[in-house]
Amino acid sequence: MDRFPTTRPVLSSMTAQNPLDHSGTFVEYPFAELLVEIGEAKLDGSLRLSSGEKRSILYFKEGSLVYGVSKSPEHRLQYALAAAKKLTQGDFRQLTKCTNDLELRASIVAAGLMSKDEVDEAIAKLVEKIVIDVLTWPDGTWHFSPLVRSREDLIFPVKIEGALLEYARCLPSSVILPRFKSLGEKFQRKFDESNGIVLQKHEDFVLQRFDDQPRKIQELILECGLPENGFLQALYVLWLGGILRRLDWNSAFSTNRLAAIQNARVAVVRKAQTLAAEAPRSTAKTDPTSEADALATPDPQPVVPETIEISLTDYLTRVEEAKTHYDVLGLNPKAAVAEIKASYFSLAKLFHPDRYHREDAVTQQRVQTAFSSVQVAYDTLKAGDSRENYDYKVRKELEIKEKVKAQSAATGGTIDQKAEQGLESFEIGLNLLMEEDYEHAVPFLGRAAHYSPDNALYRAYFGKALSYDEKQRHKAEGEMQMAVKLDPRNPKIRMMLAEFLIENNLLKRAEGELRRFLELVPDNQEARRLLEKLQG
Repeated sequence: MDRFPTTRPVLSSMTAQNPLDHSGTFVEYPFAELLVEIGEAKLDGSLRLSSGEKRSILYFKEGSLVYGVSKSPEHRLQYALAAAKKLTQGDFRQLTKCTNDLELRASIVAAGLMSKDEVDEAIAKLVEKIVIDVLTWPDGTWHFSPLVRSREDLIFPVKIEGALLEYARCLPSSVILPRFKSLGEKFQRKFDESNGIVLQKHEDFVLQRFDDQPRKIQELILECGLPENGFLQALYVLWLGGILRRLDWNSAFSTNRLAAIQNARVAVVRKAQTLAAEAPRSTAKTDPTSEADALATPDPQPVVPETIEISLTDYLTRVEEAKTHYDVLGLNPKAAVAEIKASYFSLAKLFHPDRYHREDAVTQQRVQTAFSSVQVAYDTLKAGDSRENYDYKVRKELEIKEKVKAQSAATGGTIDQKAEQGLESFEIGLNLLMEEDYEHAVPFLGRAAHYSPDNALYRAYFGKALSYDEKQRHKAEGEMQMAVKLDPRNPKIRMMLAEFLIENNLLKRAEGELRRFLELVPDNQEARRLLEKLQG
């Protein structure tokens, strides 16, 4: 495993390569589950995380996440305070030059720009963002060391239960189901949870099946009467959210390893006390400031990002007016996969429909529809193949729209009111057609053809939308044939008609259409390849 630069522990007998350290991959033991395990075992130590060029380190005290550092510039304190509009660039220029976030923290408090509690809260939120970022990594490796810990004065109020719960809610069942070893696993309710999490109805229903005794999954499935996939997802959500305790499962830390760590902790504390008595300045803790400097990329003039805060009204307006999946997520079409995932999880956390169950019916419906659009956008863009196909469709759609506008404005360079209405209807219908919503695409494309009956593309795409309805296929062919008459040299329209004929097993007629087209445009390679395929 690629090691991070570390400071040297004071206790020379305890090194980073000691037998208590534990390593693995996210494939075998996912990051979210590791956080829960460390919390339930109340472990002290550090968790080093790596994926490609990305690096992060998290520090734990008695199972609670208390601090963290990351290599990413956006996870530096100055960047975060500027993004949240807590401080301005002018404020930062007033401060003395700082080499790390902890020096910056002290300098901000000393200058009276923010109180210590305010800065500590900002650091806690920054650590939570680091966790959310790591949750978006598609893969990675981890290394836990129980002997590398944060200093006592670097303990921050980091809360991650809500982020883990929302993360679990967003996971598809295909990812969650393999995480269960068997239906014989047991879960038990924690009665000390006080994280204020609002549960969904089915999650609360599952939770009410628990008392103070452990219960097997197979018993609960029979008792609840819920579909198995839905029940297991609710169980996984309640576990990651810190509401249930999981027993007898395929954990990363075995019982023997946990016992060894606990025994070593007692020995280390006793030896540290002896050393402290002999040398008062000695410490058994690691200073994370040097680790932060080692991980972080220096950025003397960090770019101030736009605020990530967005109101419900602005969010709904943005999604409802979005023309692409990138618009839905508020991203640039060149956004990295990590940005796509981060945007999705942030929106899921802020605008999940369950958070607005007390709103009026209209608002609830808008929120539900918007979130469905967000999920579709994320599912399409998170994977390379589907994103590439989508980007291709968007490019082709843009090309088509530009051609339509050129055709509509061909006479005198102006578009009359009917042509304008036709163009608007065509754009809506084409979007629906690209999303494979054929039923709703038909009336818009039909309206476009009505307003501009001489527009070949309108007629062709109207026919294509009709072709998905078996009862309308005769009319669909008529529209495509009319489009060919209006623009006989247009390869897009000719190929659309040929593909329609092939799909309906009218192969001779398709061959004839392609031959006639090649007589007009002999150098069209796409038509020639399709003709050769038919002849073959």
